[in-house]
Amino acid sequence: MAKPTPLRWGILGTGMIARKFAADLPHSATGTLVATASRQKRSAEAFAREFGGQGLSGYEKLLADPGVDAVYLSLPNGLHHDWTIRALRAGKHVLCEKPLARNADEAGAMFDAAEAAGKVLIEAFMYRAHPLVDRLIRLVRSGGIGEPRLMRTNFTFARAASPDDARYDPAQGGGSLMDVGCYCVHFARALAGAEPVSVTATAHLHPLGVDDYAAGTLTFPNGFLVTFTCGMTVVSDPGTFIAGTEGQIAIDAFWFGRDGFALKRADGAIEKHESPPTGPIYALEADAFAAVVAGKAKPWITREDSIGNLRVLDALRRAAGVPVP
Repeated sequence: MAKPTPLRWGILGTGMIARKFAADLPHSATGTLVATASRQKRSAEAFAREFGGQGLSGYEKLLADPGVDAVYLSLPNGLHHDWTIRALRAGKHVLCEKPLARNADEAGAMFDAAEAAGKVLIEAFMYRAHPLVDRLIRLVRSGGIGEPRLMRTNFTFARAASPDDARYDPAQGGGSLMDVGCYCVHFARALAGAEPVSVTATAHLHPLGVDDYAAGTLTFPNGFLVTFTCGMTVVSDPGTFIAGTEGQIAIDAFWFGRDGFALKRADGAIEKHESPPTGPIYALEADAFAAVVAGKAKPWITREDSIGNLRVLDALRRAAGVPVP
């Protein structure tokens, strides 16, 4: 049997996330990197020397390349809407980094463009491509801890603030709620299997105009209450705790697929779920995307999911007094 033709990837951007995706892609069973584009020729060529493929000066050149089937869009949030639509209209499938857009309205327009072009658009929440995450979501939704009642989750990192960093640009949809709080919201919604009926948030506004750390709550219609914290200038462990009427689940660090989780039942019995041996997380994401493109699977993150997440993030930012572009 002939080996399937690999999905030929092009990357827009050469930043940290682009590097992670490119480093993992050789471990993918379905994908190969053929080109990377940057606005700076030197950056594109250096990236190509390290990870392979061509280094192109200018995003337009990559979109015009007939040898590119799919685009991994790793640009700042404020560029997602425009360049995703351009890529789709150029006949490329798009895996766009989270958050998909600066707001829910932009996301809706992006999916409209995907449908008009007949191409796949998926938001790149890489953690959802890990099989352990699916196992956990199925366990909670099937009553593995009874009725879920409380959840607290945290995702922070500490990095020097800079006006040159798009994360600190209000016009780009920057801030901790959008950069890492989006994971907390997305995970909570997945476990609840529903949209929150109310949200609250408070945030610390950095002098550059965005929230550099924040805290929020989500209330779901089934009585599931979620608290979360997020930050870009905070050193803390990324843990999650879920409590139900018949048990509890503790997760040390879930977002990168490195750790399993422990379920403690009401009688004290502990059930450990180890992370199965897999390839790197971004390779899993690339393979999941390729399966959707090939018609072998449905999107694991849907239009409704991505727009729903941004509606919640829009509401959280407004509640915290954070600008929503």
